[in-house]
Amino acid sequence: MTHRISTFVTAFALAGLAVFLGILQALVVAPEARALTGAGHGPGYLSSDGWWLGTYRMDDGEQGFCLNAGKPSPTGHGLDYAEAAALGWYTPPQAASLAYISRTWAGTGDQLTAAAGQIATWLVAGLNGHTPEEVASRAGADAARVLARAYEMVDEAARLGSNAVRADAVVELAETGPGRLRVELTVERPSGPELVAPGTHLARVTLDGAVFSDGTTTAEVPTGTDIEITPTGVDTSVTVTARAELSALPYGDRMLVAVPHDDAQSVLIAVFATAEARAEATATGPSPLPFQPLVATVTSAPEAVPGALIHDRLTVSVDTTDGLLPSWGVRATDDGFEPVEAVVESTLHGPFGDPIVQSDTIPEGSPVVCVVETAVNGTGEYDTPECTLPAAGHYVWTERIDPTSMDPDAGGERIRPWQSDFGIASEMTMASAPAEVAPAQLAATGGSVEAGPAAFAATLVGLGIVSALIARSTRRGAHRADRRGVRR
Repeated sequence: MTHRISTFVTAFALAGLAVFLGILQALVVAPEARALTGAGHGPGYLSSDGWWLGTYRMDDGEQGFCLNAGKPSPTGHGLDYAEAAALGWYTPPQAASLAYISRTWAGTGDQLTAAAGQIATWLVAGLNGHTPEEVASRAGADAARVLARAYEMVDEAARLGSNAVRADAVVELAETGPGRLRVELTVERPSGPELVAPGTHLARVTLDGAVFSDGTTTAEVPTGTDIEITPTGVDTSVTVTARAELSALPYGDRMLVAVPHDDAQSVLIAVFATAEARAEATATGPSPLPFQPLVATVTSAPEAVPGALIHDRLTVSVDTTDGLLPSWGVRATDDGFEPVEAVVESTLHGPFGDPIVQSDTIPEGSPVVCVVETAVNGTGEYDTPECTLPAAGHYVWTERIDPTSMDPDAGGERIRPWQSDFGIASEMTMASAPAEVAPAQLAATGGSVEAGPAAFAATLVGLGIVSALIARSTRRGAHRADRRGVRR
């Protein structure tokens, strides 16, 4: 039993301590937390029967409006500052309106504004059984004006009060040239989010990977406005980050309340613009710097014959001059980046009867054998399609890259044009017809032309004699055979 009682007592003590600490936190959470005393009145009206309508001042010089209608005046009472959010007294719409009232009118030095602001505060926080007209009567002859102004304040606070504010940053990189930065500010009102009008506030923005138009990386930029930024990277792709900070913003439902130690009115202290907002945005894309392709070319056959097929050999590189991308450009895809594709147009000129002379431009009226295209997507070696040499003569290749023939969205806008000279020695081919072959001749024998018929006739006579001798010999053999047969 003793153990159970001890446990119960301990638990009760801990629970009480937790409640006490919660209250204490509400009272001391504010950075300005310190013991203070209600010092008296600010601007306002004192009725003939001793009722006050206006602001109250603390002994540290701060002033504000009473929150608890019907309770005693805070003057002479000890109070502590507390953040209203920790107290949990008001709904979000009430908090938005009361915070707006504290920022806008609680610090006033005007008598009528102070009186109207006090009524507006009670209209939002609660009149505790009193009527607005009853309270306004403390302003005497100005009662009607004070009450009318109080209603205007309540309407304005309901429209323009807010519970929070947030910043959003946008960074966009262009295909070519500068990109853009934009900082938007959105106020969370009880009725819903509302975009703050362009140029209403200044955001302090710091860039990483880019500069503003004046070459700096930090600037004060108006909200809701497009600001040019230029990436500074020289890689094929660039990443730019913008960090925006805004302070002293007149939004949100932060309120500072002076809470009395005993039974007296709490005071809504004038708190001016203290809200802050931050945002960060990052964008990655192809470098917007232009790049300049360069092409060195060599014909596949300095010498050939008509009918031969030849092509041109291309060696592609890029110019690394300042202001240009020192490597081949890329374009963005769904999977990342890929090289920009350029087209090299190659023209085979000829045939020319005379040797070709180098010039900056192609001579007017030059004959053309063919025009072929080669797709290139980076530095390296490429071969053009082949062309047939139609006849003997001198031939030469020329090349060019024309960005206007390419898709701008595929990186064509960032390619600089290029054109080769006409008549470059390494591009020339000489086509020569094959030499004619002479017919073969018999070796001379020394005989005359007239001896031919006589020799032929002698040959025929010889052949006749041989034939006669053979025939005679044959007949004699047969005769002897017959005679031998008879003898048997």
